[in-house]
Amino acid sequence: MKLPEKLVTLRKQRGLSQEAMAEQLGVSRQAISRWEQGSAQPDAGNLFQLSRLFQVSADYLLDDTMDHPVQPAPSTSADPLKKRRLAGLLLAAVGLLGNLVIYILSRIIAVTVTTTYHIDQIQQSYQSNETIHSWKYFIQVYDLEVLTALLCFLLVGGVALVLVSWPPVRSKLFD
Repeated sequence: MKLPEKLVTLRKQRGLSQEAMAEQLGVSRQAISRWEQGSAQPDAGNLFQLSRLFQVSADYLLDDTMDHPVQPAPSTSADPLKKRRLAGLLLAAVGLLGNLVIYILSRIIAVTVTTTYHIDQIQQSYQSNETIHSWKYFIQVYDLEVLTALLCFLLVGGVALVLVSWPPVRSKLFD
């Protein structure tokens, strides 16, 4: 089967008109008509777009001896987007788990906080030491500000990486 016949067959299988196919490829309807009549050949860029549109290899489109598209062999390597998604999930999990551990420790371990009270009418103040369970003061007393910030960055960065590598979100952002 020659390229013009393959183009007509693939277009009709997808239920596309020449106009709709031309719009998806960014060419004129007349170009599609010429390709299907065999009076012109698509260039390399359009051939690539055709193979993506019809989900067939360029070899199938160009080789007149191939009557049926060859299904690609299953890939042994994982999809790069899946790897990014997994990395994002791991980063987010580490950030969330780290912050959760710090929060739980702040509820278990009490810290002593010095509070200053001002009495306005007398113009005097006094200090009081209180033992409380507070996430904020726990981080300050044990100098965990940098660690907590790092864990928050991991959480936010991981979620962002997952979202950016998720196909529906990725197609809206980059296509």
